[in-house]
Amino acid sequence: MVTRSIVHWECQAPEHRTLRSRHGNGGLTIHDGSWAYCDGAGSDDGHHWAPTGGVPLESLVRWAAPNGHDAPPTLKITHTNGEPASAVKRPTGVRRT
Repeated sequence: MVTRSIVHWECQAPEHRTLRSRHGNGGLTIHDGSWAYCDGAGSDDGHHWAPTGGVPLESLVRWAAPNGHDAPPTLKITHTNGEPASAVKRPTGVRRT
């Protein structure tokens, strides 16, 4: 295993953990001579570092909701007057000629 992908510290600041996930884009820094990662997007200071024992970065990323607020938004289709749009009907089966 490549040591550069091993993270020895993870930020456990409650206010950072409620932010959406960075998905591994940024958030890496050096703490006490080893890699440290904060998954809270936009959190650049005020970290509370906790030892991980040395884990891959991918294991620290919050890939799914609810903590990361990354669930895809529900798409609600409405007419311009605000009424719900009816379901789109698509042909099924084999096309007949």
